[in-house]
Order: sequence, then C-alpha cells, then structure tokens
Amino acid sequence: MRPMRGSAILTILCGAALPYLSAGLSSKSFGDTSWGPKSIVSGLTAFVKVFTPAADAERLEARRLEREALPAVTPRQLTAKLREDFSERGYLFTGEISSEIYDDDCVFTDPTLSFVGLETFERNLAALQPILNVLLGDDRRVILRKGPELNRRDQSVEAQWRMSGAIRLPWKPRIELNGATKFSYDPSRKGRIVRYDETWEISAADALLQLFKRGEKLD
Repeated sequence: MRPMRGSAILTILCGAALPYLSAGLSSKSFGDTSWGPKSIVSGLTAFVKVFTPAADAERLEARRLEREALPAVTPRQLTAKLREDFSERGYLFTGEISSEIYDDDCVFTDPTLSFVGLETFERNLAALQPILNVLLGDDRRVILRKGPELNRRDQSVEAQWRMSGAIRLPWKPRIELNGATKFSYDPSRKGRIVRYDETWEISAADALLQLFKRGEKLD
C-alpha cells in the first residue's frame, strides 16, 4: 500500500466518495479503524497513484545522496520547523511539510491509514496539488491549541491543533476538526522524524460526513 497523503484534509477529501461506509469509521485513531474503510480508502489512493509516475532509480539515488549530505537536526530546530509547518504553511490543509526534518523511511499514520516513505508522500502530494488548489477555500486556518512541545525523554514533539475551512463544492461544506500529532524523532537518524502519528477528537465517520453537510455561501 502506497497512499498519497499524510495531512488531515487529504484523508477527508479522499473519503468523500465513501458516505455509505460511515458506520465503519467510528474510530479516532488508526489502530481502532476496521479493515473495510482502510481497504477502500487505500483503494482510492491507489487509483490516483496510477496517474503519478514513480521516480526513476537515478533520481532516487541522487535524492538519497543529497539528503545524506544534510546536517543533523537538533530537537530545538525540529520543534521550530514544525511550528512553521503549522502556523505558516498550514500543512494540515496543504500537505506542505519541511521535508528536511523527516527521515526517508518515516511512517505516516492517521485514523484511516498508515504508510511508509517520505518520497511517496511528496510524489503523490504533487499530483494532488492542483485539486487541492481548486477545492480549498481562502478562509482555511490551522490553529495551534498547544505546542509544539518537545519531550526529550520520549524523543518526540507533540502538538494539539484545530483546522477550519470551507471546501469549494456546490453545497459549500466546511471542515472543522480538532486533533493532535506526535512526531517521534531518532538521534541515530540525524535527529529526523521517523514516525508521524495523527489522531482526531471526532471519529473518522464524523469528519468525513462534514463533506456532505450544506455550509454557508463562499465569497
């Protein structure tokens, strides 16, 4: 399985075609989600992947060498970059992350799926970017409710957040979602993030069903 995204909005948008599965999306974390929704969401992402060519071996090797030459990331630097990703890039909507702080084999997990690989994340996000640009309204916001907080003992950074914004569909739905993300880093991997674990305060079903509720008129 090589899905295309690791940000909340991409998961929700890819689930828009699955209203009849809402009864199986009662969990708020990946471990509790039933196999049915996981399998079908993965199938949708695999369909989009068909239109996204994989990188050739030469480019992958060049990328590997380039990333190996990057300096190690200190915990404070990592925390600062994550704050930028939330506050300046709004990555939960855009998917735009500071890739230099992630390990190539980082495991990305949210309530509907889990996958491995930074290159896969970036490649498929690039293919979806035109769609996101059309669907996302101008009023989208990502608010940090707490953090990012560094926990050196646990070798992690945690943040609690809220994302809110309009989706440009004919019935003008809105996404309103509170969640938390734990970024686990590994000093032996130059301090980079090796696990991304995202949880939501509402069930995956409730998050997806927001796409089918009529919202206010977009400007």
